[in-house]
Amino acid sequence: MKKNFYLMHLLCLAVLFSMTSGSNAQNFRNPIPTPYLMTGNSFAIDIGSATHNFDPNGFQTDINLNVSLPAYCYNQSGKNGMTYLGPTLIFNKGAELDFNFKNNLPSGINTTVHWHGLNIPAMMDGGPHEIILNGGNWTPDFTLIDNAQTVWYHTHLMDQTTDQVVRGLAGLIIVQDTTDPLEKLLPHSYGVNDFPIVIQDKGFVLDTTTKPPTAIAIQAGGKPGNGPYTLINGVVGGVLRVAPEMIRLRILNGSARKMFNIGLSTQFKNPTTFADMNMIATGGGYIDKPRQVKTTLMSTGDRREFVIDFSVYANGDTVYMSNLPVPADANYGTTPGNALMAFVVDHSLSSADPVTSIPATLLPSYSLAPGPVFKERTKRLMGGSGQSSGHGTMWTIDSIPMDMMMINDTVLVNTKERWTIINETGNAHPFHIHKVQFQIVEYKGMMGTDTTVKTYTYPNLPDELIGYKDVQLIRANATMVFEARFDFFPSPLMAEESYMYHCHILPHEDTSMMHQFVVVDSVDFFTGILSEPDTEQLTVFLNQAKDQLTFNSEFTKPGQLSFYDLNGRLLQQLDITSLGNSAIPLQHLPKGVVIVVFTSEKHRYVQKLNLN
Repeated sequence: MKKNFYLMHLLCLAVLFSMTSGSNAQNFRNPIPTPYLMTGNSFAIDIGSATHNFDPNGFQTDINLNVSLPAYCYNQSGKNGMTYLGPTLIFNKGAELDFNFKNNLPSGINTTVHWHGLNIPAMMDGGPHEIILNGGNWTPDFTLIDNAQTVWYHTHLMDQTTDQVVRGLAGLIIVQDTTDPLEKLLPHSYGVNDFPIVIQDKGFVLDTTTKPPTAIAIQAGGKPGNGPYTLINGVVGGVLRVAPEMIRLRILNGSARKMFNIGLSTQFKNPTTFADMNMIATGGGYIDKPRQVKTTLMSTGDRREFVIDFSVYANGDTVYMSNLPVPADANYGTTPGNALMAFVVDHSLSSADPVTSIPATLLPSYSLAPGPVFKERTKRLMGGSGQSSGHGTMWTIDSIPMDMMMINDTVLVNTKERWTIINETGNAHPFHIHKVQFQIVEYKGMMGTDTTVKTYTYPNLPDELIGYKDVQLIRANATMVFEARFDFFPSPLMAEESYMYHCHILPHEDTSMMHQFVVVDSVDFFTGILSEPDTEQLTVFLNQAKDQLTFNSEFTKPGQLSFYDLNGRLLQQLDITSLGNSAIPLQHLPKGVVIVVFTSEKHRYVQKLNLN
């Protein structure tokens, strides 16, 4: 029988911890495991099941979690080091990556692997369409174009995302850019001064005939309940020994439904003073400058990176990750109180290249993504009491349930769009979109843990809203406006090659609060909009002798004439007084097929033209 290296690692750390931990952390007795790394350009990963002990040193006293429970996990093929979650994957910017995933889950269980936060082709995105059949393989490959950031991978099977994430199918990805000097100026020694912190809530099915009741299974299913037990990297009562230096924490809220308001304090219960947490990155990478925060509200699916100065503490001091109150509209079962985990400062530890200070500037040229806004869209988050899906409350976008064969939005590649997301419900929802990292330009309503209604506009945004994001919590009845560039990787106009946008409360996603969009080239995009109201065919005359274009149109109102290539790139844009009286020279346009678009007020004319 193969040895369980993951459990052996926990036990060895437990022995070491029992000899060196501070007295204030006695209650936190499970050393927090650090998932092993997978590096390189080729990854062979098995998706399977195992048994996992969430409480190997008996932290819980109300129930017995010190038992082996069935769970799901990812592992490098041929290894069994993970019995819950997956190894941390290291991707290098610019690398050509290829994968071989093998579905070894119990019989009849299909799955997917979604790259949450990456800009990759739709067929490689791992959403509900890219199903890995039980016993089968999935072999995606793509070139990584994203900047340095912390993202994650997890299952995204239609109607089964909640169940499979709760059972353990999730893991972190660290995107590195070896050409970026910030890589060396910030803590970067994985497991030494750079730690993954995956927060999850969990519920368990109990055998109530034992005293205390004994957990016999993870409480999963489509609606797994409030999950009163909080895990850090797969254990309850977790403790992490850290060196007295600058420590980087890559924090992911990987829960199915709960938001967590966290802070760091030496006070175990009811803390009133908090350490400075230097936020350096959001889910989309580095922000403009380190921002000191005392507390932060982490929504499901979100990642944030912090650098904490532990050199100010004495040997053996304990710093707790506090579990602080969450606003009522964002509370999906979170009970504030006891700390989520403990850090014990150990002066016998050190890194080979400790960081003594962090740069004052991270992205000196941070600004909104370039280019004009090509299209604006409005989405309404809807649902609540009185609407039912059969699995509980029905949550929707624009009152339209999720349909795998419906394309809800068609986006022209290499353009920038502005989306307005209106939360019409009395509950907070973390909005997530695949493929792109967006920037918030306006937010109206309650934000973070604030209970007052305010309006924030770029560039005067609070820390909560700054940076590139793929997830943002929108509080009850609030409105968020963001801009994003949909660059690269056009696909055919097919639902099977869609990206998703949805609420990242997984039971909401599984009960229809999800839509899909396709990113297409200019031919598919403008062909598609010909079926929309107020769009007509444009008649264009090519006069090669005079090297110019003329138009057969009686439309005399002013408008804008645009030329696009087949990849959606804007070639030329002109303000026109009257289309019917215009002769447009061709010398600024390339040979080949172009798309000609004339827009006046709310009316559009479109035509494909070959300039060969």
